[in-house]
Amino acid sequence: MRLSECLNSSDIETLRKIADAYSFDCSKSSKNALMQEIITHFQNRSFIAEALDGLKEAPYREAVSQLMLDTRQEFSREEVLATVRRTIQPKKEGHDQKWMNRLLAEGWLFRLNAKGGRQCYFIPDDLRRTIRDCLSQSLKQRVSVTEQTPIVYRDENLALVRDTGVFLHYLERHEVRITKDGTILKRQQQEIFSLLEIKEETLGKVSWRFGFGRRFHDYPDRFALLYDYCYARELIAETAEGALVLGSKAAAWQASAERERAADLFRYWRLLYRRPIPQLRRTVNLIASAARDEWVYAASISELIRPYVQDYYYEKAPAVMERRIYNMLVHLGLLAHGQLADGSPVLKVTAIGRELLLQEETLAEEPEAQAAEAVRTPLILQPNFDLLVPIQGAERIAWELEEVTELIRVDTLRVHRITKSSIARCLDNGWTAETILDFLREETADMVPGNVERMIRQWESEFKRVQLHRTVLVTCQDASIAADLKAMPEIAPSLHADICDTQFLIAERGARPLQEILRRMGYQADLQ
Repeated sequence: MRLSECLNSSDIETLRKIADAYSFDCSKSSKNALMQEIITHFQNRSFIAEALDGLKEAPYREAVSQLMLDTRQEFSREEVLATVRRTIQPKKEGHDQKWMNRLLAEGWLFRLNAKGGRQCYFIPDDLRRTIRDCLSQSLKQRVSVTEQTPIVYRDENLALVRDTGVFLHYLERHEVRITKDGTILKRQQQEIFSLLEIKEETLGKVSWRFGFGRRFHDYPDRFALLYDYCYARELIAETAEGALVLGSKAAAWQASAERERAADLFRYWRLLYRRPIPQLRRTVNLIASAARDEWVYAASISELIRPYVQDYYYEKAPAVMERRIYNMLVHLGLLAHGQLADGSPVLKVTAIGRELLLQEETLAEEPEAQAAEAVRTPLILQPNFDLLVPIQGAERIAWELEEVTELIRVDTLRVHRITKSSIARCLDNGWTAETILDFLREETADMVPGNVERMIRQWESEFKRVQLHRTVLVTCQDASIAADLKAMPEIAPSLHADICDTQFLIAERGARPLQEILRRMGYQADLQ
Protein backbone atom coordinates (compact mmCIF):
# COMPACT_ATOMS: atom_id res chain seq x y z
CA MET A 1 0.00 0.00 0.00
CA ARG A 2 1.45 3.36 -1.04
CA LEU A 3 1.51 6.53 1.06
CA SER A 4 -1.21 8.18 -1.02
CA GLU A 5 -3.51 5.19 -0.42
CA CYS A 6 -2.84 5.23 3.34
CA LEU A 7 -3.57 8.94 3.53
CA ASN A 8 -6.72 8.66 1.43
CA SER A 9 -8.02 5.84 3.67
CA SER A 10 -7.30 7.79 6.88
CA ASP A 11 -9.68 10.29 8.43
CA ILE A 12 -8.93 14.01 8.44
CA GLU A 13 -8.13 14.01 12.17
CA THR A 14 -5.25 11.57 11.54
CA LEU A 15 -3.88 13.86 8.81
CA ARG A 16 -4.18 16.89 11.09
CA LYS A 17 -2.10 15.14 13.77
CA ILE A 18 0.65 14.37 11.23
CA ALA A 19 0.62 17.96 9.97
CA ASP A 20 0.78 19.30 13.53
CA ALA A 21 3.66 16.97 14.41
CA TYR A 22 5.81 18.54 11.68
CA SER A 23 4.28 22.07 11.80
CA PHE A 24 3.17 21.93 8.16
CA ASP A 25 1.78 25.22 6.86
CA CYS A 26 -1.45 24.28 5.09
CA SER A 27 -5.22 24.38 5.53
CA LYS A 28 -6.17 22.02 8.37
CA SER A 29 -9.81 21.89 7.26
CA SER A 30 -9.15 20.47 3.79
CA LYS A 31 -8.26 16.77 3.53
CA ASN A 32 -6.93 17.29 0.02
CA ALA A 33 -4.62 20.11 1.16
CA LEU A 34 -3.37 18.01 4.06
CA MET A 35 -2.70 15.03 1.78
CA GLN A 36 -0.76 17.14 -0.72
CA GLU A 37 1.38 18.71 2.00
CA ILE A 38 2.19 15.38 3.66
CA ILE A 39 2.98 13.64 0.35
CA THR A 40 5.22 16.54 -0.75
CA HIS A 41 7.29 16.31 2.42
CA PHE A 42 7.28 12.54 2.91
CA GLN A 43 8.45 11.91 -0.64
CA ASN A 44 11.40 14.23 -0.04
CA ARG A 45 14.31 12.05 1.03
CA SER A 46 16.07 14.93 2.77
CA PHE A 47 12.98 15.61 4.88
CA ILE A 48 12.75 11.95 5.95
CA ALA A 49 16.49 11.84 6.78
CA GLU A 50 16.14 14.98 8.90
CA ALA A 51 13.03 13.61 10.61
CA LEU A 52 14.89 10.42 11.53
CA ASP A 53 17.90 12.37 12.76
CA GLY A 54 15.51 14.49 14.81
CA LEU A 55 14.37 11.48 16.85
CA LYS A 56 16.45 12.29 19.91
CA GLU A 57 15.25 9.40 22.07
CA ALA A 58 17.45 6.47 21.04
CA PRO A 59 14.91 3.79 22.09
CA TYR A 60 12.14 5.45 20.06
CA ARG A 61 14.42 5.73 17.03
CA GLU A 62 15.20 2.04 17.46
CA ALA A 63 11.47 1.21 17.48
CA VAL A 64 10.97 3.13 14.21
CA SER A 65 14.01 1.40 12.68
CA GLN A 66 12.86 -2.08 13.66
CA LEU A 67 9.40 -1.52 12.19
CA MET A 68 10.86 -0.22 8.94
CA LEU A 69 13.33 -3.10 8.64
CA ASP A 70 10.57 -5.63 9.29
CA THR A 71 9.22 -7.30 6.16
CA ARG A 72 5.60 -7.88 7.14
CA GLN A 73 2.94 -6.18 5.05
CA GLU A 74 0.72 -5.43 8.03
CA PHE A 75 0.93 -5.55 11.81
CA SER A 76 -1.56 -6.33 14.52
CA ARG A 77 -1.85 -4.02 17.51
CA GLU A 78 -0.09 -6.62 19.67
CA GLU A 79 2.85 -6.86 17.24
CA VAL A 80 3.38 -3.09 17.26
CA LEU A 81 3.12 -2.95 21.05
CA ALA A 82 5.61 -5.83 21.31
CA THR A 83 8.14 -3.83 19.29
CA VAL A 84 7.56 -0.80 21.50
CA ARG A 85 8.02 -2.83 24.70
CA ARG A 86 11.14 -4.53 23.39
CA THR A 87 12.89 -1.35 22.27
CA ILE A 88 11.53 1.50 24.40
CA GLN A 89 10.72 -0.56 27.50
CA PRO A 90 8.14 1.85 28.97
CA LYS A 91 8.53 2.19 32.72
CA LYS A 92 4.86 2.84 33.53
CA GLU A 93 1.84 0.75 32.73
CA GLY A 94 -0.03 2.10 29.71
CA HIS A 95 2.93 4.08 28.36
CA ASP A 96 3.39 1.56 25.54
CA GLN A 97 0.11 2.84 24.08
CA LYS A 98 1.41 6.41 24.41
CA TRP A 99 4.47 5.59 22.30
CA MET A 100 2.30 3.74 19.81
CA ASN A 101 0.11 6.84 19.46
CA ARG A 102 3.25 8.86 18.71
CA LEU A 103 4.16 6.49 15.88
CA LEU A 104 0.71 7.11 14.42
CA ALA A 105 0.81 10.88 14.97
CA GLU A 106 4.18 11.21 13.21
CA GLY A 107 3.08 9.18 10.19
CA TRP A 108 5.39 6.20 10.63
CA LEU A 109 2.33 3.94 10.97
CA PHE A 110 -1.26 4.07 9.72
CA ARG A 111 -4.20 2.36 11.41
CA LEU A 112 -6.56 1.15 8.68
CA ASN A 113 -9.14 -1.54 8.06
CA ALA A 114 -7.81 -4.70 6.43
CA LYS A 115 -9.80 -7.39 4.63
CA GLY A 116 -12.63 -8.67 6.77
CA GLY A 117 -13.06 -5.35 8.56
CA ARG A 118 -10.40 -5.92 11.24
CA GLN A 119 -8.05 -3.07 12.11
CA CYS A 120 -4.39 -3.42 11.18
CA TYR A 121 -1.34 -1.19 11.13
CA PHE A 122 0.42 -0.44 7.83
CA ILE A 123 3.68 1.16 6.75
CA PRO A 124 3.44 2.67 3.24
CA ASP A 125 5.70 0.80 0.82
CA ASP A 126 7.29 3.94 -0.65
CA LEU A 127 7.92 5.42 2.81
CA ARG A 128 9.47 2.13 3.97
CA ARG A 129 11.85 2.07 0.98
CA THR A 130 12.96 5.64 1.59
CA ILE A 131 13.54 5.05 5.30
CA ARG A 132 15.41 1.80 4.62
CA ASP A 133 17.76 3.65 2.28
CA CYS A 134 18.35 6.28 4.97
CA LEU A 135 18.93 3.60 7.61
CA SER A 136 21.26 1.73 5.29
CA GLN A 137 23.38 4.84 4.83
CA SER A 138 23.36 5.38 8.58
CA LEU A 139 24.41 1.78 9.22
CA LYS A 140 27.26 2.04 6.74
CA GLN A 141 28.66 4.87 8.80
CA ARG A 142 28.83 2.47 11.75
CA VAL A 143 30.71 -0.31 9.91
CA SER A 144 34.05 -0.44 8.14
CA VAL A 145 33.84 -0.80 4.38
CA THR A 146 36.89 -2.03 2.46
CA GLU A 147 37.84 -0.86 -1.00
CA GLN A 148 39.95 -3.98 -1.51
CA THR A 149 38.74 -7.07 -3.30
CA PRO A 150 39.05 -10.30 -1.31
CA ILE A 151 41.74 -12.66 -2.55
CA VAL A 152 39.31 -15.53 -1.93
CA TYR A 153 35.66 -15.73 -0.94
CA ARG A 154 32.84 -18.24 -0.48
CA ASP A 155 29.54 -17.75 -2.29
CA GLU A 156 27.57 -21.00 -2.20
CA ASN A 157 24.67 -19.58 -4.23
CA LEU A 158 21.84 -22.17 -4.35
CA ALA A 159 24.08 -25.16 -3.53
CA LEU A 160 22.03 -26.02 -0.43
CA VAL A 161 18.84 -26.21 -2.49
CA ARG A 162 20.56 -28.37 -5.10
CA ASP A 163 22.07 -30.62 -2.41
CA THR A 164 18.62 -31.08 -0.92
CA GLY A 165 17.51 -32.39 -4.29
CA VAL A 166 20.56 -34.68 -4.43
CA PHE A 167 19.70 -36.08 -0.99
CA LEU A 168 16.10 -36.80 -2.02
CA HIS A 169 17.29 -38.40 -5.25
CA TYR A 170 19.65 -40.63 -3.23
CA LEU A 171 16.76 -41.76 -1.00
CA GLU A 172 14.73 -42.55 -4.09
CA ARG A 173 17.41 -44.87 -5.49
CA HIS A 174 18.87 -46.43 -2.33
CA GLU A 175 17.63 -48.22 0.76
CA VAL A 176 18.76 -45.98 3.61
CA ARG A 177 18.83 -47.47 7.10
CA ILE A 178 18.70 -45.54 10.37
CA THR A 179 19.86 -46.61 13.82
CA LYS A 180 17.65 -47.01 16.87
CA ASP A 181 18.17 -43.35 17.76
CA GLY A 182 17.12 -42.33 14.25
CA THR A 183 20.45 -41.40 12.62
CA ILE A 184 21.65 -42.56 9.21
CA LEU A 185 24.32 -45.27 9.36
CA LYS A 186 27.82 -43.73 9.23
CA ARG A 187 28.74 -45.55 6.02
CA GLN A 188 25.72 -44.16 4.21
CA GLN A 189 26.30 -40.72 5.72
CA GLN A 190 29.73 -40.72 4.09
CA GLU A 191 28.24 -41.79 0.75
CA ILE A 192 25.65 -38.99 0.87
CA PHE A 193 28.19 -36.33 1.93
CA SER A 194 30.48 -37.32 -0.94
CA LEU A 195 27.70 -36.50 -3.44
CA LEU A 196 27.01 -32.99 -2.13
CA GLU A 197 28.48 -29.81 -3.60
CA ILE A 198 29.65 -28.57 -0.19
CA LYS A 199 31.54 -31.34 1.57
CA GLU A 200 31.23 -32.07 5.30
CA GLU A 201 32.62 -34.77 7.55
CA THR A 202 30.58 -37.07 9.78
CA LEU A 203 30.59 -36.06 13.43
CA GLY A 204 32.99 -37.71 15.79
CA LYS A 205 32.67 -37.53 19.55
CA VAL A 206 31.49 -34.07 20.60
CA SER A 207 31.05 -32.59 24.07
CA TRP A 208 27.66 -31.03 23.34
CA ARG A 209 25.52 -30.15 20.36
CA PHE A 210 21.97 -28.97 20.86
CA GLY A 211 19.52 -26.17 20.26
CA PHE A 212 19.92 -25.64 16.53
CA GLY A 213 17.73 -28.39 15.14
CA ARG A 214 16.11 -31.74 15.75
CA ARG A 215 19.10 -33.68 14.37
CA PHE A 216 21.77 -31.12 15.19
CA HIS A 217 23.44 -33.51 17.64
CA ASP A 218 23.70 -36.20 14.92
CA TYR A 219 24.99 -34.39 11.82
CA PRO A 220 27.34 -31.53 10.88
CA ASP A 221 25.81 -28.04 10.76
CA ARG A 222 24.86 -27.75 7.11
CA PHE A 223 23.50 -31.27 6.65
CA ALA A 224 21.64 -31.01 9.99
CA LEU A 225 19.73 -28.01 8.60
CA LEU A 226 19.11 -29.81 5.31
CA TYR A 227 17.84 -32.94 7.10
CA ASP A 228 15.63 -31.06 9.58
CA TYR A 229 14.13 -29.01 6.75
CA CYS A 230 13.30 -32.16 4.78
CA TYR A 231 11.75 -33.77 7.86
CA ALA A 232 9.71 -30.69 8.82
CA ARG A 233 8.39 -30.24 5.28
CA GLU A 234 7.53 -33.98 5.01
CA LEU A 235 10.01 -34.54 2.20
CA ILE A 236 11.40 -37.52 4.13
CA ALA A 237 9.95 -39.91 6.72
CA GLU A 238 11.55 -42.10 9.39
CA THR A 239 9.72 -45.44 9.54
CA ALA A 240 9.23 -47.66 12.59
CA GLU A 241 11.12 -50.40 10.74
CA GLY A 242 14.33 -48.33 10.77
CA ALA A 243 14.24 -47.01 7.20
CA LEU A 244 14.53 -43.47 5.84
CA VAL A 245 12.21 -42.96 2.86
CA LEU A 246 10.80 -40.18 0.71
CA GLY A 247 7.91 -38.32 2.32
CA SER A 248 4.48 -37.51 0.95
CA LYS A 249 5.45 -34.00 -0.23
CA ALA A 250 8.80 -34.80 -1.87
CA ALA A 251 7.40 -34.90 -5.41
CA ALA A 252 5.66 -31.53 -5.08
CA TRP A 253 8.84 -29.96 -3.70
CA GLN A 254 10.95 -31.34 -6.54
CA ALA A 255 8.49 -29.85 -9.03
CA SER A 256 8.66 -26.36 -7.50
CA ALA A 257 10.89 -23.52 -8.75
CA GLU A 258 14.43 -23.25 -7.41
CA ARG A 259 13.87 -19.70 -6.08
CA GLU A 260 10.76 -20.84 -4.17
CA ARG A 261 12.76 -23.64 -2.56
CA ALA A 262 15.50 -21.19 -1.55
CA ALA A 263 12.97 -18.80 -0.01
CA ASP A 264 11.28 -21.61 1.90
CA LEU A 265 14.62 -22.93 3.19
CA PHE A 266 15.56 -19.47 4.43
CA ARG A 267 12.23 -19.01 6.20
CA TYR A 268 12.59 -22.41 7.85
CA TRP A 269 16.15 -21.63 9.00
CA ARG A 270 15.08 -18.30 10.47
CA LEU A 271 12.18 -19.91 12.33
CA LEU A 272 14.34 -22.79 13.60
CA TYR A 273 17.27 -20.63 14.75
CA ARG A 274 15.01 -17.93 16.20
CA ARG A 275 14.65 -19.93 19.42
CA PRO A 276 18.34 -19.93 20.41
CA ILE A 277 18.76 -16.47 18.81
CA PRO A 278 15.51 -14.60 19.61
CA GLN A 279 16.60 -11.40 17.83
CA LEU A 280 17.61 -13.26 14.66
CA ARG A 281 15.20 -11.39 12.38
CA ARG A 282 16.56 -8.03 13.53
CA THR A 283 20.15 -9.27 13.29
CA VAL A 284 19.78 -10.56 9.73
CA ASN A 285 18.10 -7.31 8.64
CA LEU A 286 21.00 -5.31 10.05
CA ILE A 287 23.57 -7.46 8.26
CA ALA A 288 21.64 -7.20 4.99
CA SER A 289 21.35 -3.42 5.21
CA ALA A 290 24.95 -2.80 6.28
CA ALA A 291 26.63 -5.15 3.77
CA ARG A 292 24.25 -4.66 0.87
CA ASP A 293 26.53 -3.30 -1.86
CA GLU A 294 30.12 -3.45 -0.62
CA TRP A 295 32.53 -5.73 1.20
CA VAL A 296 32.42 -4.92 4.92
CA TYR A 297 34.83 -6.02 7.64
CA ALA A 298 33.25 -8.88 9.59
CA ALA A 299 34.56 -7.43 12.86
CA SER A 300 32.57 -4.23 12.36
CA ILE A 301 29.42 -6.23 11.50
CA SER A 302 29.91 -8.23 14.69
CA GLU A 303 30.13 -5.03 16.68
CA LEU A 304 26.94 -3.77 15.03
CA ILE A 305 24.88 -6.84 15.91
CA ARG A 306 26.53 -7.52 19.28
CA PRO A 307 23.60 -6.08 21.33
CA TYR A 308 21.21 -8.58 19.69
CA VAL A 309 23.24 -11.80 19.97
CA GLN A 310 23.74 -13.41 23.37
CA ASP A 311 25.64 -16.44 24.64
CA TYR A 312 23.73 -19.67 24.09
CA TYR A 313 24.46 -22.08 26.92
CA TYR A 314 28.14 -23.01 26.48
CA GLU A 315 28.56 -21.21 23.14
CA LYS A 316 29.76 -17.63 23.46
CA ALA A 317 28.24 -14.78 21.44
CA PRO A 318 31.18 -14.43 18.98
CA ALA A 319 30.90 -18.14 18.15
CA VAL A 320 27.13 -17.79 17.69
CA MET A 321 27.72 -14.91 15.24
CA GLU A 322 30.36 -16.76 13.26
CA ARG A 323 29.03 -20.33 13.20
CA ARG A 324 25.28 -19.93 13.57
CA ILE A 325 24.63 -16.69 11.67
CA TYR A 326 27.41 -15.88 9.17
CA ASN A 327 28.22 -19.48 8.21
CA MET A 328 24.59 -20.47 7.90
CA LEU A 329 23.77 -17.40 5.77
CA VAL A 330 26.68 -18.43 3.54
CA HIS A 331 25.28 -21.98 3.32
CA LEU A 332 21.89 -20.51 2.39
CA GLY A 333 23.55 -18.53 -0.39
CA LEU A 334 22.55 -15.17 1.07
CA LEU A 335 25.96 -13.99 2.26
CA ALA A 336 29.46 -14.16 0.77
CA HIS A 337 32.38 -14.58 3.18
CA GLY A 338 35.76 -13.37 1.91
CA GLN A 339 39.31 -12.84 3.10
CA LEU A 340 41.55 -9.88 2.29
CA ALA A 341 45.27 -10.15 1.57
CA ASP A 342 46.07 -9.32 5.20
CA GLY A 343 43.79 -12.13 6.40
CA SER A 344 40.91 -9.92 7.54
CA PRO A 345 37.47 -11.56 7.03
CA VAL A 346 34.89 -9.54 5.08
CA LEU A 347 31.20 -10.01 4.30
CA LYS A 348 28.87 -8.99 1.50
CA VAL A 349 25.23 -9.79 0.76
CA THR A 350 24.79 -11.80 -2.46
CA ALA A 351 22.28 -11.09 -5.23
CA ILE A 352 19.99 -13.80 -3.88
CA GLY A 353 20.46 -12.34 -0.43
CA ARG A 354 19.31 -8.91 -1.58
CA GLU A 355 16.23 -10.53 -3.09
CA LEU A 356 15.29 -12.55 -0.02
CA LEU A 357 16.52 -10.31 2.78
CA LEU A 358 15.81 -6.82 1.51
CA GLN A 359 12.77 -7.40 -0.69
CA GLU A 360 11.17 -10.13 1.38
CA GLU A 361 7.75 -8.54 1.10
CA THR A 362 7.36 -10.37 -2.22
CA LEU A 363 7.52 -13.70 -0.36
CA ALA A 364 5.00 -15.35 1.92
CA GLU A 365 5.95 -14.96 5.55
CA GLU A 366 5.74 -17.79 8.04
CA PRO A 367 3.10 -17.22 10.69
CA GLU A 368 4.68 -16.00 13.91
CA ALA A 369 3.50 -15.48 17.42
CA GLN A 370 3.13 -11.94 18.64
CA ALA A 371 6.86 -11.15 18.83
CA ALA A 372 10.28 -12.75 19.07
CA GLU A 373 10.62 -11.93 22.73
CA ALA A 374 7.56 -14.09 23.42
CA VAL A 375 9.56 -17.15 22.36
CA ARG A 376 10.62 -19.17 25.40
CA THR A 377 14.09 -20.67 25.63
CA PRO A 378 13.53 -24.34 24.75
CA LEU A 379 14.67 -27.20 26.95
CA ILE A 380 17.33 -29.50 25.57
CA LEU A 381 16.60 -33.25 25.49
CA GLN A 382 19.70 -35.33 24.84
CA PRO A 383 19.74 -38.86 23.33
CA ASN A 384 20.98 -40.14 26.72
CA PHE A 385 17.60 -39.07 28.23
CA ASP A 386 19.05 -36.05 30.06
CA LEU A 387 16.83 -32.96 29.97
CA LEU A 388 18.69 -29.64 30.37
CA VAL A 389 16.55 -26.91 31.90
CA PRO A 390 17.56 -23.23 32.34
CA ILE A 391 17.30 -22.16 35.98
CA GLN A 392 15.01 -19.25 35.11
CA GLY A 393 12.63 -21.48 33.12
CA ALA A 394 12.15 -24.26 35.66
CA GLU A 395 9.48 -22.71 37.85
CA ARG A 396 6.93 -22.42 35.03
CA ILE A 397 6.91 -26.21 34.46
CA ALA A 398 8.04 -27.42 37.89
CA TRP A 399 5.05 -29.75 38.34
CA GLU A 400 5.48 -31.39 34.92
CA LEU A 401 9.22 -31.84 35.47
CA GLU A 402 8.59 -33.51 38.81
CA GLU A 403 6.10 -35.88 37.16
CA VAL A 404 8.09 -36.78 34.04
CA THR A 405 11.72 -36.76 35.21
CA GLU A 406 14.17 -37.36 38.05
CA LEU A 407 16.33 -34.39 39.12
CA ILE A 408 20.03 -35.29 38.76
CA ARG A 409 21.87 -32.08 39.67
CA VAL A 410 21.69 -28.29 39.67
CA ASP A 411 24.58 -26.01 38.66
CA THR A 412 24.43 -23.50 35.80
CA LEU A 413 21.55 -25.64 34.50
CA ARG A 414 19.07 -28.01 36.07
CA VAL A 415 19.80 -31.51 34.76
CA HIS A 416 16.80 -33.87 34.82
CA ARG A 417 16.63 -37.42 33.49
CA ILE A 418 13.78 -39.41 31.99
CA THR A 419 13.81 -42.93 33.47
CA LYS A 420 11.65 -46.01 33.31
CA SER A 421 10.45 -45.37 36.87
CA SER A 422 9.59 -41.71 36.13
CA ILE A 423 7.51 -42.79 33.12
CA ALA A 424 5.78 -45.43 35.28
CA ARG A 425 4.93 -42.66 37.75
CA CYS A 426 3.49 -40.54 34.94
CA LEU A 427 1.32 -43.37 33.67
CA ASP A 428 0.05 -44.03 37.21
CA ASN A 429 -0.95 -40.36 37.43
CA GLY A 430 -2.99 -40.41 34.24
CA TRP A 431 -0.41 -39.45 31.61
CA THR A 432 -0.03 -41.41 28.38
CA ALA A 433 3.01 -41.82 26.15
CA GLU A 434 1.44 -39.34 23.74
CA THR A 435 0.77 -36.67 26.37
CA ILE A 436 4.33 -37.08 27.71
CA LEU A 437 5.74 -36.69 24.18
CA ASP A 438 3.46 -33.70 23.50
CA PHE A 439 4.86 -31.98 26.60
CA LEU A 440 8.46 -32.76 25.59
CA ARG A 441 7.89 -31.63 21.98
CA GLU A 442 6.36 -28.34 23.10
CA GLU A 443 9.12 -27.55 25.59
CA THR A 444 12.03 -28.66 23.36
CA ALA A 445 10.80 -26.96 20.16
CA ASP A 446 9.90 -30.37 18.68
CA MET A 447 13.45 -31.71 19.15
CA VAL A 448 12.81 -35.06 20.83
CA PRO A 449 15.48 -37.62 19.86
CA GLY A 450 14.02 -40.63 18.08
CA ASN A 451 15.41 -43.17 20.55
CA VAL A 452 13.80 -41.31 23.48
CA GLU A 453 10.43 -41.23 21.72
CA ARG A 454 10.56 -44.94 20.90
CA MET A 455 11.62 -45.92 24.42
CA ILE A 456 8.79 -43.96 26.05
CA ARG A 457 6.30 -45.73 23.80
CA GLN A 458 7.93 -49.10 24.55
CA TRP A 459 7.78 -48.49 28.31
CA GLU A 460 4.09 -47.62 28.01
CA SER A 461 3.37 -50.85 26.15
CA GLU A 462 5.22 -52.86 28.82
CA PHE A 463 3.31 -51.21 31.66
CA LYS A 464 -0.01 -51.82 29.90
CA ARG A 465 0.30 -55.60 29.76
CA VAL A 466 -1.98 -55.73 32.80
CA GLN A 467 -4.31 -52.82 33.56
CA LEU A 468 -6.99 -52.14 36.15
CA HIS A 469 -9.86 -49.81 35.22
CA ARG A 470 -12.66 -48.26 37.21
CA THR A 471 -15.75 -48.54 35.02
CA VAL A 472 -19.51 -48.07 35.24
CA LEU A 473 -21.86 -50.80 34.01
CA VAL A 474 -24.83 -49.39 32.08
CA THR A 475 -27.89 -51.69 31.77
CA CYS A 476 -30.72 -50.75 29.38
CA GLN A 477 -34.19 -52.25 28.98
CA ASP A 478 -33.71 -52.90 25.28
CA ALA A 479 -30.91 -52.83 22.68
CA SER A 480 -32.15 -49.72 20.84
CA ILE A 481 -31.77 -47.53 23.94
CA ALA A 482 -28.24 -48.88 24.49
CA ALA A 483 -27.30 -48.19 20.85
CA ASP A 484 -28.65 -44.61 21.05
CA LEU A 485 -26.73 -43.88 24.26
CA LYS A 486 -23.46 -45.29 22.92
CA ALA A 487 -23.75 -43.15 19.78
CA MET A 488 -24.05 -39.87 21.72
CA PRO A 489 -20.90 -37.67 21.32
CA GLU A 490 -20.78 -37.06 25.11
CA ILE A 491 -20.65 -40.79 25.82
CA ALA A 492 -18.68 -42.27 22.91
CA PRO A 493 -15.20 -41.10 24.17
CA SER A 494 -15.79 -42.87 27.52
CA LEU A 495 -17.03 -46.16 26.03
CA HIS A 496 -14.89 -49.11 27.19
CA ALA A 497 -16.56 -52.33 26.04
CA ASP A 498 -19.86 -53.99 25.15
CA ILE A 499 -21.11 -56.75 27.49
CA CYS A 500 -24.20 -57.63 25.43
CA ASP A 501 -26.84 -55.82 23.35
CA THR A 502 -28.32 -54.15 26.43
CA GLN A 503 -25.22 -53.69 28.62
CA PHE A 504 -21.96 -51.79 28.11
CA LEU A 505 -19.11 -50.37 30.19
CA ILE A 506 -18.02 -46.72 30.31
CA ALA A 507 -15.13 -45.02 32.11
CA GLU A 508 -15.86 -43.33 35.42
CA ARG A 509 -15.36 -39.90 33.87
CA GLY A 510 -18.33 -40.59 31.57
CA ALA A 511 -20.77 -41.30 34.42
CA ARG A 512 -21.68 -37.69 35.20
CA PRO A 513 -22.42 -36.67 31.54
CA LEU A 514 -24.49 -39.85 31.17
CA GLN A 515 -26.47 -39.07 34.34
CA GLU A 516 -27.27 -35.57 33.08
CA ILE A 517 -28.44 -36.96 29.73
CA LEU A 518 -30.60 -39.62 31.37
CA ARG A 519 -32.23 -37.11 33.71
CA ARG A 520 -33.13 -34.87 30.77
CA MET A 521 -34.66 -37.91 29.06
CA GLY A 522 -36.65 -38.88 32.17
CA TYR A 523 -34.71 -42.08 33.00
CA GLN A 524 -33.32 -43.32 36.32
CA ALA A 525 -29.89 -41.70 36.71
CA ASP A 526 -28.65 -42.80 40.16
CA LEU A 527 -25.72 -45.18 40.46
CA GLN A 528 -26.78 -48.52 42.01
